[in-house]
Amino acid sequence: MRFGVLLPTAFHAAAVAAAASSFDPRAYTERNILCSAVDRSDGESEKEVQIRISYTESRPSKPPKAALLMVHGWPGLWSVWARQIEHFADDYHILAPNTRGFGKSGHPGDVYSSGTYVDFVSDLMCVLDSAGVEKAVCVGHDWGSQICHEAARQRPDRISAVVGAVVPYLPAAGSFVPTKYLAKMAPKLAYQAYIADNHEEATRELDADLRKSLRSVFRSADNPPPLEYLASTSNLNFEAFGDSEPEPIVFMSKEEEDYLVEQYSFQGFGKTLQFYLDQNRRRSHEFAASQGNFTIPCPVLAILPTKDSVAYWPHAMKLIGSEKFLPNLVVRETPTAHNPQLERPEEFNQMVEEFLNNILEQTEAQTSEDGTSVREEL
Repeated sequence: MRFGVLLPTAFHAAAVAAAASSFDPRAYTERNILCSAVDRSDGESEKEVQIRISYTESRPSKPPKAALLMVHGWPGLWSVWARQIEHFADDYHILAPNTRGFGKSGHPGDVYSSGTYVDFVSDLMCVLDSAGVEKAVCVGHDWGSQICHEAARQRPDRISAVVGAVVPYLPAAGSFVPTKYLAKMAPKLAYQAYIADNHEEATRELDADLRKSLRSVFRSADNPPPLEYLASTSNLNFEAFGDSEPEPIVFMSKEEEDYLVEQYSFQGFGKTLQFYLDQNRRRSHEFAASQGNFTIPCPVLAILPTKDSVAYWPHAMKLIGSEKFLPNLVVRETPTAHNPQLERPEEFNQMVEEFLNNILEQTEAQTSEDGTSVREEL
């Protein structure tokens, strides 16, 4: 089910290109803050350290309807929310951080143990505190979607609603499954299993040509990556794209792509691969399982692409069983690949806006009963 009418492909591509050409990420000032973090590098103890987290902030000239905390996935940065920042900036207080290990955001050091969802949520709370925000709607893409779901599960006092794009909620209700076994069930996840078992080699492959790596991943529904690229178990198989240089990212302007390459040049891909490492995944799973509160009661919007080469996400959501733990779930589908917020920004924004408006209407109705401020609730 979708909102709106789909545009013809050629006209839609032109519209996306026009939207991309107007956004300059360098026009936005990144704030850098120090956040408490945990260094587990010695494998025996947890040492408290401080790391730098960078984020971009946009405040409207009038009182905001709510705060939106926008969390990117892999490989991304705050700037992948360009179309949403532009669309919602007049009405919402927007916070768009770079996740630890990405861009100018620091990292405790050990990529295998200090990239758990407890860590990511702690960083988000640090950003909210820095911006003076009590509660926010968490809007996440890819792994950022799971970060938002975990933020809502761990800190329901700070997260009032979730918008999760692409990756559905991954509850820790069952047994932990290593990535290599997931890849056996879903061969298009083979690249994730390769990264999980060969982090240093995968880092070298990705860092060898940052622009080529980014262009190879940021693909559209009309120009998907080769199956051999996703299903390789021996390397990341950039050879599957042929000898020619991959074409520019179609839903980004030259300035946006150049900015992405520049930001990845600061640290490379190494620490960004933390999402795929089984040590972090296991630690995250064990923490959530030990708490036992898998249900997320707040409103949740899942935006699921139907033309993603990695997975058919509506079906994946049912296999995972996300809906059992999301009593206030709304599901919308969109005919895009892995980046619906960039591929079909108008449609994506309309879905999010309707969801937010519904929440605001419900909150206003509650406000009339108990006198609580809407902004206090959201």
